Amino acid sequence: MTCSDSAMSLVVAGPAWHDQGVNTTPHEPENGLPARIRTALSSLPKPIRWIAVAIVGSTLVLAGIAMLVLPGPGWLAIFAGVTVLAAEFTWAATLLGRMRSVATRLWIAVRGRIPRRAPGSTEPT
Repeated sequence: MTCSDSAMSLVVAGPAWHDQGVNTTPHEPENGLPARIRTALSSLPKPIRWIAVAIVGSTLVLAGIAMLVLPGPGWLAIFAGVTVLAAEFTWAATLLGRMRSVATRLWIAVRGRIPRRAPGSTEPT
């Protein structure tokens, strides 16, 4: 395949790095939710995509913060908002990675404190 053939295949097929699982940015996994959001919005022009992601993501984060004191799934909305923002903003992808690591450590700590039941017993061991 010559250079012109590869250029022609790029023009005909479009950018193939999303299809092949190539990591386009160093801060996110190639098959993560932010990458899927970015792929879904890839038909929009960059400024419109940037504004749409900023509005939807920040609305979710603000609604989540409000739901921390009001009835509703506040933390879930905050995680969803940061995930949407991570589709376009590097700082949000970094924050999402930190939030995931803290949530994972918290989940492991909580699971370690829950007493396990022996198979077939009704009382905790």
